Amino acid sequence: MPRRYSRIHELDLPWRLYDAAILLLLASFVGACAWTRSWTGPFVLPVRFLSVAGFLTIFYGSFIEPRLLAVRRYAVGKGERSIRIAFLSDLHVGPYKGASWVRRLVDRTNGLKPDLVLLGGDFLYRDASDLPELAPLKRLEAPLGTYAIMGNHDEWKSGRETRAWFEASGIPLLVNRSVSIDREGEKLLVSGVDDDWYGEADLEAAFKDFTPDAPAVVMLHNPELAPHAAALLRGRTGATVFFSGHTHGGQIRLPFLGSVARLPHDMGRRFDRGRFTFEGFPLLLGAGTGESGPRARLFCPPEIVLAELRF
Repeated sequence: MPRRYSRIHELDLPWRLYDAAILLLLASFVGACAWTRSWTGPFVLPVRFLSVAGFLTIFYGSFIEPRLLAVRRYAVGKGERSIRIAFLSDLHVGPYKGASWVRRLVDRTNGLKPDLVLLGGDFLYRDASDLPELAPLKRLEAPLGTYAIMGNHDEWKSGRETRAWFEASGIPLLVNRSVSIDREGEKLLVSGVDDDWYGEADLEAAFKDFTPDAPAVVMLHNPELAPHAAALLRGRTGATVFFSGHTHGGQIRLPFLGSVARLPHDMGRRFDRGRFTFEGFPLLLGAGTGESGPRARLFCPPEIVLAELRF
């Protein structure tokens, strides 16, 4: 693993433990509300209110919001020509979400009529046994194709199997390499960088075939690579946009405070989701479409990033 980039320790706790904690919290709120029936005094109403609010928040965040699906739209670059790009990341198929969720993602993405689809890594939650759940990805429709990169969950335990699955699926996996796509006589560069936690991220190799003036699309699983990538591409005249995931947007957020948990990089708390700029190049950081750790999402629904790149 390259030492240029940080790796934040992640707890590899069983998903059943997270589910047990959620059920325990829900039961405790129900119990607290029930016990107040025999209470008297000024604390009855506050305890009931907090119990109901706590139950609804945990239930909504664990079983409702994770099943919502938003589309976050961006426009980048300038010019008369444009390409519509759909970016999906962090599916994390496994105990929480499976093929039915992936089918829903694919149907919604196809309905957006993208010219190009990018898959930003972290397809798995656990290991290679869940790879068959990704089968609906083969139905993605885009005239310029669908391309994918690896994420840390994919490289962690199932790198070889994940690569084999994508090779068999017909979806090109860009591991420190780029491809050139012809669009009505115009060249578009699509580049993918390997995961920088458990893989071998190599920015120089990923960009070695770049020309200075062609529009370029770059996939980086971890946004921490973006400043380094921008420095390497400094001076490019072609429209360039970076796409990244990995953070899940914080996954569980509070108003005005942002992510409850520490983000998996050393860039600072504001780099959770949204649009950022490095060396004049935009980074579109998606909130992902799945969950890791607890099954919950709060104030951070799953999202498809839809970008219009003008050049």
